[in-house]
Amino acid sequence: MNKDEKYNRIVSAAEKVFFHYGYEQSSMEQVAQEAGVAKGTIYLYFQSKQELYYAIGVRALEILLKSFQALFSTCKSGLEKVVAFGRAFAEYRKTYPDYYQFIVNYQGERYDALNEHGEIHRTYQESRELFQALVNAVTEGQADGSIGVKTSPALLAAILWCQTCGVVQLTALREPFFKLFAPHNADEMLEAYFTLTEKVLEREINIEEIHS
Repeated sequence: MNKDEKYNRIVSAAEKVFFHYGYEQSSMEQVAQEAGVAKGTIYLYFQSKQELYYAIGVRALEILLKSFQALFSTCKSGLEKVVAFGRAFAEYRKTYPDYYQFIVNYQGERYDALNEHGEIHRTYQESRELFQALVNAVTEGQADGSIGVKTSPALLAAILWCQTCGVVQLTALREPFFKLFAPHNADEMLEAYFTLTEKVLEREINIEEIHS
């Protein structure tokens, strides 16, 4: 077994252990046993349990980025790409629930540039690629006229990123609560959100003027 094969074997074993028992309740001994390697072997590849967890995150974010790129190839405008971005993330939650949970946990952590090393650095790199894809979609939409909101593409992308991640998470977590007030399920709420987002982005709004 070469180095890459052993690396992937350890990460796959960590997925099984962490996703089954939970990250906090799992140990490197359990991962080693699942992978069929000595515990010391794991530390030849990963400095800590956290770094091993982030190696799973690299996989999670790579899959998410590929799903965005596949959808983008079918879009005709920047606005369509922005909306597709949100829908892809919502679908990802259903298709890859364990990877999605990693992303929820990861995005709930405070960003620490000083902690960027090894797999943690690779995870942040994947996040930057994801965010840049959204920035590019916003930039394209403003240039082709499909997005009427006037502001920095990075600022608008950041707002959309935060909104979408929050809405996708909370519509699933709080679906029973919202149903106390109206008979709408999580999918219906998400669709309403995407429609609303699309309509708002089409409007000619200058955010800088609002704040001046």
